[in-house]
Amino acid sequence: MKKRDLWDDVIGQSTAVDLLRASVSSPVHAYMFVGPEGSGRLEAALAFAGEVFAREVVEEDEISRHYRLAIAGTHPDLIFVEPEGRNLLIADADRVILETSRSPVEATKKVIIVDRFDTAEPEVSASLLKTIEEPPMKVIFILLTEKVLEIHATIVSRCFRVDFPALSDETMLFSFCA
Repeated sequence: MKKRDLWDDVIGQSTAVDLLRASVSSPVHAYMFVGPEGSGRLEAALAFAGEVFAREVVEEDEISRHYRLAIAGTHPDLIFVEPEGRNLLIADADRVILETSRSPVEATKKVIIVDRFDTAEPEVSASLLKTIEEPPMKVIFILLTEKVLEIHATIVSRCFRVDFPALSDETMLFSFCA
């Protein structure tokens, strides 16, 4: 997979993509991708992870492998946490915390994507706060959320926010027809 192909699935979000591409050379410890379902949040998170995993690699085949595995969601250093039911629960937070204690397998960083963070119960936010504000140097968090809730304000303040506005009907039609 060529580098320019990595972001192809992030349709109509050029501002967010430009921001994330610029951030890859010196990523922060936590990001919050905010936008409605279907806006490209997850696709951007996977592409960003691929860039992070490959950024210190020089072999073209190895770069392509990192990209391919990240986009497929199967990279060994990509951890995807999503609630099994309606809400993100303490068990999900415990998994996130446990994963931060494990070293990356193939890359120099580990990326932990937490989906539907807006469903996190208040005790989940409290449980994750210390981990997100002071993670190990080898960990980058990406929290995916449809909206920012007041009960998560402290965690939000610890993250670099990237907005993914709803896609226009025209953009959706164009991407479908392309």
